[in-house]
Amino acid sequence: MAVARPRRGALGLRGRIVGALLVTTAATLGVAAVALLGPLEHSLRNAARQTLVRDLGKNPTSAFVTKLDLSALLQADTGPGSPASIARQSLYQQQQALANRIGGVVEVLGYPDGSDNGYLLLPFGLEGDSAELDPFDDVVKAFQTGRSVPSFGTIDGKEYARVAFPFKKDGLRYVLAARRPIDEIPGAVRAVRTAFITAALAGLALTLVLGIPLAATLGRRLRRLRQAALQLAEEGPVVEVPADRARDEVGDLARSFALMQHQLHQQEEARRAFVATASHELRTPLTSLEGMLELLEDELRSGDPPDVQDARLLLARARAQSRRLGRLAADLLDLSRLDAEVKLRSEPVELEEISRAVLAEFARETRERGIVTELEDSAGPVWALGDPGSVARILRILLDNAVRVSRPGGELRVAARGGGRAALSVRDRGPGVPANERELIFERFQRGRDTGGQAGFGLGLAIGRELAERMGGELRLQDADGTGAEFTLELPLARAPEEDSPGSPS
Repeated sequence: MAVARPRRGALGLRGRIVGALLVTTAATLGVAAVALLGPLEHSLRNAARQTLVRDLGKNPTSAFVTKLDLSALLQADTGPGSPASIARQSLYQQQQALANRIGGVVEVLGYPDGSDNGYLLLPFGLEGDSAELDPFDDVVKAFQTGRSVPSFGTIDGKEYARVAFPFKKDGLRYVLAARRPIDEIPGAVRAVRTAFITAALAGLALTLVLGIPLAATLGRRLRRLRQAALQLAEEGPVVEVPADRARDEVGDLARSFALMQHQLHQQEEARRAFVATASHELRTPLTSLEGMLELLEDELRSGDPPDVQDARLLLARARAQSRRLGRLAADLLDLSRLDAEVKLRSEPVELEEISRAVLAEFARETRERGIVTELEDSAGPVWALGDPGSVARILRILLDNAVRVSRPGGELRVAARGGGRAALSVRDRGPGVPANERELIFERFQRGRDTGGQAGFGLGLAIGRELAERMGGELRLQDADGTGAEFTLELPLARAPEEDSPGSPS
C-alpha cells in the first residue's frame, strides 16, 4: 500500500508560523511607529508654538506702539544723542526685554513705502547674524494679510517656532517677528524613536525566542498525529493514537482522533463478532433443517410406512428452527432499514389493540411452556403517536426476550397506560438484568449473560431503542422491583381518530 506523503511548499508549518509571527510583529510595530512618532512630533511642535504665543501675551505690540518713537528711526542723523540714536536704543531695549521673556529672538521690521520690501529697524542688534539669515517669509505674509501668522522655520540649520504680529504706528506699518528655538523637540523625538526601535527589536527577538519552540512543538505534535493516521490506514483500528493532554486545538484534534480510533476499533470488533455470530447462528438452524429433511426423505424413500410420531417430532423441530431463522432474518432486515433511515409513519396507534394482536402471536409458544400472559386493562384505550409496524416490532422484541428468559410456569404481564406520555410495559419474572448490563444490552451485537440458553445476534433491544427514538419516544429498562425485569416503551400521546373527525363532539 502506497504511503501518502505530505505536500509541502518552500516553507513548512514551522517556517510559516514563525514567518507569520515576525511579519505580524513587524507590521504591528511599524503601524505603531507611524501612529505614534509622527503625531508625537506634531503635538510637541504645536505645543511649542502655542506656548510662544501665550508667553508673548495677548497684545505684544502695545509697548512698541505706545512707548517708542519709531518714526525717529527714519531720520538721517544717527549720531550720539540724536533722536534716531535714542529711538534705536529704546527699540533695542524693548526687543531685548521681550526676547528675554520668551527665551528667543524678537525683531521689528518696518514697511515705510507700503510694499512687501521691509527692513530691520535694528540691523546691527545682538541677533543681527541670525536676523540676516532669517527669510522672514512669515513676516511678509503677516504684512499682506494684516493678521498674526504662527509658523515654524529653520534659521542656519536650527528649528524655530515663529509668530509674526502686524501693527501700525504713526500711519506706518510694522511687523513684530518673534522666534524661539525648538531644537529640544527633535531631540526628544529622536530619543523616543530610539527607545521604540530598541523595544521593537526586543519584541522581534522575543517573538523568535517564543515562536520557534512553539512552532517546533506544534509541528512535532502534528507529525505524531500524521504518523498515527498512516499507521491506522495501514494496520487498521488496532493502532493506538498517542495521547495529547494539552488544552488547545491540537490537543482537541488528538483526542477526537483517539475517540474516532476507539470507535472504529469497537465497530471492527463488533463486525468481527457479528460475522462470527451470524455464521454460527445461521449455520446451526440451516444444518439442523438440512439434517431433518434428509431423515424425512430417507424415511419416505425406504418404502416402509412412515412413523407419524417421529415425523411430527421432526416437523416440530424444523418449525422451531424455521422460526429461529425468521427471527434472525427479521433482525437483519430491521437493522438494514434503520441504517438506510427508512421513513416511519406517524399516526395514532391504540396500544392495547396492538398488545392483544402481538400476544396472540406468542400464544402457542407460551402455552407449550406453561407461561401465563396477562394484559392489564386500563381505564380506556391508550392512543400513542407512532408507526404501527414499529410499535408492534418493539413489542415482539420485548415479548420474545421475556419468553426466552422466563422459566416454565412463569408469568408475563403487559400493561398500557396514559398520562403525560403513552406507555407500554412488558414485565417478566426471570433472572432480571445485572446493574452493569443495563445499558450494554441496548447496544448493537451485545447480549446479556443470562439469555435463557437461546442464541441470537444481540440486536433486538438495540433495534427497539432506535425505533422508539425515531418515533420521538424512548425504550428503557425500569428500576428493579423484586425479581424479573420490566421494559417500558414511551411514546407521545395522540388523540383518538374519531375525536378529529368532522361532526364529532368537542
